[in-house]
Amino acid sequence: MLRRNRPFPRLLQLPLAGLAACTFASACGPARSEFKSPEAPALPTPKSSAPTDAAQDSALPSTDADANLEATAKARERLLQTLQKLSASGRFALGHEDATAYGVGWTEQADRSDVKSVCGSHPAVYGWDLFRIENGAAENGDGVDFDLMRQRIQEAHRRGGINTISWHVDNPVTRGDAWDTTAAVAYIVPGGSHHTLYRGYLDRVADFLDSCRGDAGELIPIVFRPFHEHTGSWFWWGKDHTTDRDFVALWRFTVDYLRKERGFPQLLFAFSPGGGELRTTQDYLFRYPGDAYVDVMGVDHYYDTDVKSLVRAVTVTVDAAQAHHKVAALTEFGIRDGLSDVTRPDWFSKNFFEPLVSHPTASRIAYALGWRNAGVDHCFLPYPGHQTAPDFERVCADGRLLLQRDFPL
Repeated sequence: MLRRNRPFPRLLQLPLAGLAACTFASACGPARSEFKSPEAPALPTPKSSAPTDAAQDSALPSTDADANLEATAKARERLLQTLQKLSASGRFALGHEDATAYGVGWTEQADRSDVKSVCGSHPAVYGWDLFRIENGAAENGDGVDFDLMRQRIQEAHRRGGINTISWHVDNPVTRGDAWDTTAAVAYIVPGGSHHTLYRGYLDRVADFLDSCRGDAGELIPIVFRPFHEHTGSWFWWGKDHTTDRDFVALWRFTVDYLRKERGFPQLLFAFSPGGGELRTTQDYLFRYPGDAYVDVMGVDHYYDTDVKSLVRAVTVTVDAAQAHHKVAALTEFGIRDGLSDVTRPDWFSKNFFEPLVSHPTASRIAYALGWRNAGVDHCFLPYPGHQTAPDFERVCADGRLLLQRDFPL
């Protein structure tokens, strides 16, 4: 993804520990991770701070544990079946990062999104990012308050939409941002000097996910997409900054910790290399952690008029997904550097939608997620008044591109 152009907001510093107890984890029973590190020094486990009001509200009596587990399992299965239906249908859903949190010229307004303003419906897929939650921040690095994010995730779930979360996690060694490429992965895998710190990071993520519950108390199913674009080298977990072995160990530990130790069966994990580095399925499988650790095989691709690169990246992704019996998705896309006043008016039909939907393989994605609309100088889907808006509206009216109004399927 592209580096953000907004300064980070002021952070609310809290102790590095969980925000709330995971009632669902206790109901499921913790499971030991397969990773053992006898050489690691004995370090204290972070203590949980007092639960927040939001987390307390989400906590349910232990007598309801079985009902919650059943409701969560059903919600996860509905999400997986929806994704599978989409990927087999030759039509796909549209997504947008931070869609209902802010847009061009507005922020935090109820029931609003730039997609809805142009096309009459919210997108079907809602993208979010948890970066800076690991530090106990009140809002993420793009200024989205985590309480608001939780509310918007719940609203999307209530509508039948799909939530997906990425994590531009800060460098745990230097405490710099995700673009600080100082070596870090070897230090946070089991046995590493910063492993306990990283477990604390995951507890922060887990506490937020535990608070994201539906009306029946179910944990809201989420497509979680950590360590994305690892085929490039702009993040600290990228190609040139770690080894194959350590990257796979980090991925597997993260999945096992969230699923087994914290008891989160609602998560679908998305693997998403950068599209610019893909030519073959072998390229796609670079540092692939294994089928047991991946549910969605995605790709992130930014481009201008090079439509062939888009189709190639998506085709390689779909081929890999089909070979491994996974769902394929375009997990991030957009015109490089965002829309501008010189973007061709029919860019979305000619350079995005038609090349994908008319291709027998590339059309087999479940969804395509456009990046965020931070302002006129950093936006990736049209807003009212932009010269691409009329064309985008026509694309959204095509029955092969699904919006929130088309969900649940």
